[in-house]
Amino acid sequence: MFMLEGWLPIIVLFILAACLMVLLARYTRNLIVFSLSAVLGVICLGTILFSIFRVGGWDGMAIGFYAIAAFLGISIGTAISPFIKKKSVER
Repeated sequence: MFMLEGWLPIIVLFILAACLMVLLARYTRNLIVFSLSAVLGVICLGTILFSIFRVGGWDGMAIGFYAIAAFLGISIGTAISPFIKKKSVER
């Protein structure tokens, strides 16, 4: 049975965020990808700070780990995006 325990949800979030950024890079312009990654990165960093200073404890650490995984996925997906070949639109 497939259980979502331990590090698995964090790893899945990391992979999904990276894949989402790569797919966006393939089908949209680079300006949109970079703008979206900047906004999502600021949201992730804000979530990390929120988890440290407002939540605290073990609950804050869990929220922080999820935010760090999402931030790393967004960063790696954005770093890979210039190397993705754009899909041409046929008319």
